[in-house]
Amino acid sequence: MIYYQTSDGFFKDNAVFSLMRYVRGTGLHWHDAPEFMYIKSGELSVTLDGVRYLAGPGDVVTVNSSVLHASKKLDLPLDYYILFANNDFFKTNGLYGETTHFEPFIKDDKLSAIFDSIINEHERLDDFTNLATLSRVIDFFVYLNRFHRLGSEEISLDDDKKLVMVRRTLLYLQENYNKKLTVEKIAEALHFSKSYLSHSFKQITKYSLMSYINLLRCQNARSLMLDGYSVSEASSECGFSDIPYFTRVFKKTMGVLPSKINKEVFSQHQPKLI
Repeated sequence: MIYYQTSDGFFKDNAVFSLMRYVRGTGLHWHDAPEFMYIKSGELSVTLDGVRYLAGPGDVVTVNSSVLHASKKLDLPLDYYILFANNDFFKTNGLYGETTHFEPFIKDDKLSAIFDSIINEHERLDDFTNLATLSRVIDFFVYLNRFHRLGSEEISLDDDKKLVMVRRTLLYLQENYNKKLTVEKIAEALHFSKSYLSHSFKQITKYSLMSYINLLRCQNARSLMLDGYSVSEASSECGFSDIPYFTRVFKKTMGVLPSKINKEVFSQHQPKLI
C-alpha cells in the first residue's frame, strides 16, 4: 500500500508524497525534492532564490530542487496547501529528474482544478484515499511536464556559486547556531572571504548573517520554552550569554517577550520570517 503524510500528522515510512495545510509562512530553507504551494485564499509572498512572487487564490508556486525559499503571510487571512514530493518515487516513474525544472509561478485554471481534486481526495479518508490521491498527484505531474516544464536552454544546472555558497552557509548555521559565532569564524570555516560571504548572503537571503543567526536562535529558544525550559535555560541552550540582550532580540524577532511564551501567546504572535 502506498501512503502519504496528511495534515493531521499521519505518516508512513513508505510515503511517496505529503500534503499539508498551512495558514502562515515558512522560514528560509531548501531541500532536494520539489515542493508546490497552492493558494486557496489570501495572499502569500514567496521568495525563490532571492526573487519574490506574490501568490493569490488559484496560483501554484513551484519550488524546484535545491531552491532557497521562504514565504510570508500578508494581511489577509491565509489558507494554502503544500505538496511535497518524494524524489525517488517520481524519478523512478519518469516524472521528475536531476535537471527537471518547472515554471516557478503558474496561473492555470486546469492545474488549479487538478490540485483541488488532490485536496478533495485527501479529505475523503475512505479505503481508497491513498491510491486515489496518488492518482491525482500523478495527473498533476503529468500536466506540469506537458505544459509548464522549462526547457534546458531556460535553466542553469545549479552552477551559481553564490547560491551554492548560501546553501552551505545555511547548513553550517543550522548545525552551529548555538555556538559563539562571528562573521570571521563562519567565513573561515566555509573557506570564503568575509566580505564575499556577507555580501552574497544578504543579496540572496535579504538577511545579514547575524540577523539570520539570531532568527535561528530565537526560533529554537521558542520551541524550548514551549517545552518547559525557563528563559535563562532556553537562551543559554541557543547561544545567548546575556539574558537582557536575548530579551531584546527575541521581542524584536518574535513580536513577544520571552517571559510571555506559552501556547496561548504563541498562537497570537507569529515570527516575522522575512
